[in-house]
This record gives sequence, C-alpha cells and structure tokens, in this order.
Amino acid sequence: MTDPPGDTRPTALSPRPKGRENAKDTFCRNVTIYGHCRYEEKGCAFNHDEGKASPSTAKATPIAADSAKKRFNVDSPSFTPASLAVNGTQTKPKATGISPKFANAAPFKPKVAGVGSRPASTAPSSTSSTKGYNPNAPEWTAPDAQEYLPPLYNNAIPPGSFQPDQNGDSLSTVFDHYTPTPSNQPAAQPQINPYAQDGSTMGSRAYFQSSANYPQQLQHHLYAALPPHRELSQPNQRTGRDFFIPENLRQNLARKSEATRMTIPNSTLPPTIAHYHSLVPLVNNSQKTNTLFGYQSQAYKAESNLDGRFYCLRRLQGYRVNEASSEHAIRNIQPNWKRVKNGNVVSVHLAFTNSGFGDSSLIYVTDFHPLAETLAQKHFASSHRYTNRYSTSHVPEETMWSYIVQIASALKSIHSAGLAARVIDATKILLTDEGRIRLNACGILDVVQADAPQALVDLQRLDLHLFGKLILALGTNNASQHNQTEALQSFSKSYSPRIRQVTSWLLERIPPRPNDSIDSFLLQITSEMASTFDGTLHQNDALSSHLGIELENARMVRLNIKMSMVLERPEYKDDPHWAAHGTRECIRLFRDYVFHQVDGQGRPSTDLGHILGCLNRLDAGSEEKIMLTTRDEETVIVVSYKEIKAALEGAFVDLCRRATRS
Repeated sequence: MTDPPGDTRPTALSPRPKGRENAKDTFCRNVTIYGHCRYEEKGCAFNHDEGKASPSTAKATPIAADSAKKRFNVDSPSFTPASLAVNGTQTKPKATGISPKFANAAPFKPKVAGVGSRPASTAPSSTSSTKGYNPNAPEWTAPDAQEYLPPLYNNAIPPGSFQPDQNGDSLSTVFDHYTPTPSNQPAAQPQINPYAQDGSTMGSRAYFQSSANYPQQLQHHLYAALPPHRELSQPNQRTGRDFFIPENLRQNLARKSEATRMTIPNSTLPPTIAHYHSLVPLVNNSQKTNTLFGYQSQAYKAESNLDGRFYCLRRLQGYRVNEASSEHAIRNIQPNWKRVKNGNVVSVHLAFTNSGFGDSSLIYVTDFHPLAETLAQKHFASSHRYTNRYSTSHVPEETMWSYIVQIASALKSIHSAGLAARVIDATKILLTDEGRIRLNACGILDVVQADAPQALVDLQRLDLHLFGKLILALGTNNASQHNQTEALQSFSKSYSPRIRQVTSWLLERIPPRPNDSIDSFLLQITSEMASTFDGTLHQNDALSSHLGIELENARMVRLNIKMSMVLERPEYKDDPHWAAHGTRECIRLFRDYVFHQVDGQGRPSTDLGHILGCLNRLDAGSEEKIMLTTRDEETVIVVSYKEIKAALEGAFVDLCRRATRS
C-alpha cells in the first residue's frame, strides 16, 4: 500500500525482527492498532493474516498466558502517546520507531467498548481477535487526506460524528468554533484520541472540552438596506441623506423631543401637583371654555417624580366630591381603565382631586403625546384668521375608512372590558402621527356623572351613535349637525354608498335595536379592516428601513470618541511612554487621512463617502493597506486598517488604565 499524497503524519517504523526465526508467527501490531499495516507490501516480516496465527499462541499454556500477561502492560513505553498538550502547549512528536526489545511482545488490544477486548487473565484467542478486526470489511481510504486515526470507540457517539474533511483534519467538524450548536441539542463534547501521533489534534481544546462554540462575527461594516428599497439611481447621484433617516422624519422626532422637554420660565402655575412638577399648558387660555364635561377643562404637560416620565394632566375646574358615589368612581378609574390596552386609546393612569390651583379641581392623568392635535383642529375650519386657511371640503374616503377602523378597534377593547367610552368627539380624539388617532378623555364622565348612573348596554349603544355622528361631521366638515337628514344627503354626494350605509347603521342605534353591538359593526367592515391593516404593515416596514439606516451610526461615534480622547493630550506631552510617535503617530496620521483630505488644488475635501468608508473599514479591521503621509511630506507609512485598529484599541486601553491608576 502506498502512502496517501499529502500525508504529514510522523513515520512509524514497522517492527522488524533482528535474528528471530518466529517473526512470521507474530501478529503485526500495526494491524491491531490501525486496522492495517502500510508496510505489508514493503517487506514487513510479521504475520498480517489474523486467521493464520501461530498454533502455539492459540494453545498457550497457563504459564505462557501468565508470561504474556506480564509482557502485556498498557503503561509500557510502547503504548504511551508520543506527546500530550500540557497547559495548551503543543510539543512536536518525535518520529521514532518501536524499540527492538519489544518486538516479541504480546499483541496489544485496546480495552474499550465495541472492540472485542479480552481480559488480561486469559490467553488471546482467534475468536476474540476476530471481534476487533474483520478482514472482510472494506478498507477505509480517502484520497488526498490524512490517514484516519480512530478516537476512543464509544457506542454512544452517532455514526458520522468524526468524518475527515478534504483538508485532512479528522476533527475539524468537532472543534469548529464557528459552527453554532442547535438550541435543542446539547453541545457535542470533543473526544481525545490517546493513540494519535500528531500533536496538532491534542491541543488545549481537547483538555478544555466545555468551551463554548462561538458564532461567526457579523460583517457590520457592510450595510444592506431593508425593504422597501429606494428607487434605482446612479452611484454619483447618492447624497449624504442616503446614509441617514429622511429629513422630515428626523425633524418630526426632533420637534417632539423639544415639545416634551419644553418648560416655561417664571410660570404662574403651581410648582407641583401631587408628585407632578414642571407644568406646561397644552392649549391657551382662550380654549378653556369647553363645557363637554360640564366643567371648564385645561390640559397640562407635567413630569412625574416617581418614574421621570411625562404625563398629561387634565384639570376640571371647580369639581367637588359631593357624594360617596363620586369618591367611589374616582377610586375605580385606575383599576377599571388599566384593563384597556389598545393602540387607539390614550392610556388612563390616575384620577384625584387637588386644590393646588387655588380651588377644588379634578385631575385626570393620561399618557402625554407631544405635538398631537385633535380631529377638530385638523379637519374643521376655525374662525381664526390663519388657522386651517386651506382646509379641504371633506376628508378623503381612504382616510375616513382608516378613522372608522381605528375607532371601531378602540370601542371593541373598551366594550370588551365592560366599560363605555362616553366621549367620542372631534375635540377629544387625538391625531398623534400621520393617520394614527387615539380616543382621549375616556372615563371622565364616569366620575362627573357618577350620581346619575346608567345601564352599561345603553352607554355602549350611545357610543355607536356618537361614532356615527362623528363620521357624519367629518364628512360634511361641520361639527354641528342640526338636520341629520340633510347632512346624510350632503354626505352621500362626497362618499361611496358603502360608507354611507355604515354611517346610517351607526346613527340608527338610537333608539336601540336587538343585537346592537360593536361586534355586529365589525362584521360589516371586515374588508376595510384588511386594507387598513395592510397599510399599517407598509408603514412599519418603512420605519424599520429608516431605523436600519441609523443602526450602525453609533459605531462611528465611538471611533471618533476614542481617537479624540487618545490624540493630543497635553498632560502627557513630557511622558516618554505617551509620546507622539509610534502607535500614537499612526493614529494621528490616520485622522488626517480621513478628515483633513485636500484635492489637487489644495482645497479641503468634504467627501462624506470617503469618511464613512474609512471609519467602517477601521471598525471592521480590514486587511486593506493605505499610505499615510506626515504633514511635512517627509515620512510615508504603509499600514493596514487592522493594524490601526489594534493601535487605537491599545492606546485607549492604556489611557483607561492611567485614568483608574491611584
């Protein structure tokens, strides 16, 4: 048998008898250990046919068996592995053969399961040897691969767990740290092969078998836009806006953040109301005449001392608790409305009475949505000179269906919780985002009118009637409907018969009819609910795409922070260990290469693509090399991004160590 090409395993010399006549009757240990002898066709004098063992061996006397037992010793040097890794340090195995004095030693049989090992107290027999080696089995060969060295035989190991790859590494599938382990299967423990003559498979990983498998690191410097993708354009048509979220979305978020943190200096408002402070009115004093609740109301933005969040405090001026029913209703606001969790309902948190404004007032606490406007402000013309000057005659039908579906979803959650909204008015429905509405001020009438309770079924039917009046008011662009019949006729001229039918069904709930519920109404608008839901999914996809663009921007900030903290520190200018040479000089030149580029005419270059590309390669540690030049153009350095990253990390760690040094 010829050696496989590329075999780098240390050569193990076949035991050759020196002046012994019974070599042909001695079974070759290469067959026992490896399953075959590579020197069988090259003149190996030992016996390779297990069926032709020496009769004297098969008929060994007890004395001979005892002698064989003494000669067979697993601790003898012949069977000790050539080298083992000690503390993770590999020692190169020596290519030495078997000593001649062990030439006539008893054949070695590993004492492991599944090999047919025999007890040391009995003589060897052909039956036990046949279990360990089957001459009729096909010989295992692999072209262009290292000879397979079997690990410890274990019946618990499934077949195929140790298969050599094309590179000749029989344990590559076991020690692959970049192959994640399935979550539903335990991590396979690598097996140690004590008979392996190649020390490369006996490294520290074989001793530390419980080491975790690490997934391959993501290539964060490669940006892949999430759908929906933008329109195709030429490479030279890309601008700096392509690397960030759209400007209108950024401005909207910035305005909301500014409105959330806005304060009023020298305010005449109370400094605190319960545990809320920094009150800011949300509407001006001229809009305090709303008598929907029977009291003048005013909304304020306030910050909580308990959790630091911002809330909306609605004050009902002059409210007094006259009866026990009112006090009971105030206490039940929080447990009742906490059960309503819907994206189209402003969450209700608390209700209490307070005299911080100089009178007895009811304070109703809800979530705060910055820059929210009501449907009345959005769609109804105002008497103010500059408000809604170019308002349209009616709401588009697609937008109207979106409002209908969202309000129906809110009423479904409220009615399912055993409550009623009771306030469905254009002045109390907030438009928080584009096309997103939320029912507000729900539950206030439960406190204000606690002394005149009504049946829940009647209140829920009243919600449906108020729902229909709201749709009719939005469709006719008129908040006050004195003649409902004429309003429906005007409504029919602008919208389809389908939406008119739905509106008429809601308006006919007074007087009540059998089976009047929000569930019956939802069955009539199922197709429109699917369309609205599809539009919401597209909007979520767009927001996710914008968020993905901003995902990696924090890495650029961290790199700039590190470079700014490491470079040009005046307190270390006389420190020889922190001199502006070596790694610090390399970082400084890289900063000039990225941010201080000039064109052929010496004018500053403001190429954003160059800056982002260099910082991304630095963060990824690319092997790409760049040429850095000093400002006097006397010194040129050729260095890779990987080396610059290592220098930056080392300098930053050194700086942190100096900062924590006592």
